[in-house]
Amino acid sequence: MNYMEKQDILKIQQFSSLVGDFIRYWGFRKIHGQIWAAIYLSRSPLSGIDLVKILDVSKALVSPALKELEDEGLIFQTKSENSKTKRYEAEENVTEVIHNVLKRRERPMLDRISKKFEALKNHQGSEQYLDPLRLNNVDTMIQTAQMGLIFLLEPDKIWKL
Repeated sequence: MNYMEKQDILKIQQFSSLVGDFIRYWGFRKIHGQIWAAIYLSRSPLSGIDLVKILDVSKALVSPALKELEDEGLIFQTKSENSKTKRYEAEENVTEVIHNVLKRRERPMLDRISKKFEALKNHQGSEQYLDPLRLNNVDTMIQTAQMGLIFLLEPDKIWKL
């Protein structure tokens, strides 16, 4: 490997690592972001071995993460010149992938929070433990989060409100 190739790989590693840090906020592992970034930016499909080399991580870390990213719809297998080697490409429609994650994970979580909050708010006798102003603030936060999800997932509903 020549100097320029090493520099290219180093730059990819640095960028992919930052994407990995960012993706952790979404509840994924850092390796998911690193792998996705490397595959998305690649000119051609990448194998697990390619990713180990490019990202300088272990095969044991890459293999399960590839399956998880595939299950999330972020990457998919492509045809390979060698039937034993799996190669991956990134889903081009990242917006749709984000929508699916929000629908599948965040929306149900927010629904559960809202239901438990309503039960807490309506529970008789809890007044001695709950600050009415803070209760109202939490109510506002939950409603704002719900509106944010509606705005992202179903913008048509915003115009009907």
